[in-house]
Amino acid sequence: MNSFKRASDFNVSLVIGPIQVCGLLSAALFGCLACQSYLYFARFRSDHLALKASVSVVILIQLGHFVCVISMLWTMTVGTYGDPSQLTVLPLAADLAISLSGLTVFIVQSFYAFRLWRLTGNIFLPILCQVLSLIAQTSTFVVTARAISMTDLAGFGNNQMLLIELSFVARAACDLIITAGIAWSLKKKRDSGIGGTVTMIDRLIKWTIETGLVTRYLTLLWLTRGFINNPLV
Repeated sequence: MNSFKRASDFNVSLVIGPIQVCGLLSAALFGCLACQSYLYFARFRSDHLALKASVSVVILIQLGHFVCVISMLWTMTVGTYGDPSQLTVLPLAADLAISLSGLTVFIVQSFYAFRLWRLTGNIFLPILCQVLSLIAQTSTFVVTARAISMTDLAGFGNNQMLLIELSFVARAACDLIITAGIAWSLKKKRDSGIGGTVTMIDRLIKWTIETGLVTRYLTLLWLTRGFINNPLV
């Protein structure tokens, strides 16, 4: 009877619902990553060993993330069936998934910061991007460590909101700087380029802007939603 009462008081749409949606999206994106990885290793066999190693590390981290997502979905939909109130504390797999996801972003941003330095020859912007990425990753690790020892999901979300927002904002700022820096550098090379290189550089600029600004807009949407639900005044 107590178990039934706790289950009836539990808001499924706030905990299990988002995890289900994110789990399906994660599966689709992991499939895309697998296809891209196969094409990369098949077409660019002459790339430097360090670059291939970085890609391999990202693949392995994302594989671990996908395993954590599967485990998390199983726990939430099968392991706690009949008493979902147990999910007032997230399973360990969810905590590990947060850390692995953040680590992937850190590696990718570090790579693009390096490319920014190679393109521009300016050391200031890459260092700034790396500092922002490091701040975001440190915040993610702190949140993960606290999530492992938390006892109440609702209270944890309210208490750690500042660190979560710091991580999102730092990563978005890093993406924005990298995108603007690479696009600006490519634009300069385009203006001094000749013939057939112009079309290729235009395509690179377009891909850079499309890829780099996605996380910025998602972060802005997330922060806007947060301010609407939890206004400062």
